[in-house]
Amino acid sequence: MKNKKVSRMALIGFMGTGKSTIGPLLAEKLGYEFIDIDAMVEEGLGMKISEIFRNLGESGFREAEHLALKKALAMEKVVISTGGGVILLKENRKLLEENAFVISLTCEPETIFERIQGDQSRPLLKSNDPLKEIKKLMTNRYEYYEECDFQISTEEWTTKECCEKIIKVYEKA
Repeated sequence: MKNKKVSRMALIGFMGTGKSTIGPLLAEKLGYEFIDIDAMVEEGLGMKISEIFRNLGESGFREAEHLALKKALAMEKVVISTGGGVILLKENRKLLEENAFVISLTCEPETIFERIQGDQSRPLLKSNDPLKEIKKLMTNRYEYYEECDFQISTEEWTTKECCEKIIKVYEKA
């Protein structure tokens, strides 16, 4: 782990790993503001993510996501929940590494499938075999999720336990 003293924490990980659940609790415990990149993108473009993908494509979404990440990383005392694919762009990985304490949340593909089953707002999973798609996407992104300051399984620990462990490591960084 790199030695970083920053007042920004960024949560990365595949969709359904718990970024939007753990993020607000971490922010509350630290006295920080919680920022959800997906919500920033939706608000900025005035469309839901599924509409953005439909109207602008994945590349249009990724561009808006990059701009939202830059804006969030310019703030202080924030916990940032990133989208699952934010790490796909090299520039985003560099921004995160240089400007935030990066926490990677993990869990098994089957758990992710259970957690997001029926969620129609996940445009990348609109396939005949969502579990197979989850496994494929996770495999393709695995190395990027490893580029972090701390990694924790949201399967092994409760939300509260995850927060306690993350804060303990964050405060020692």
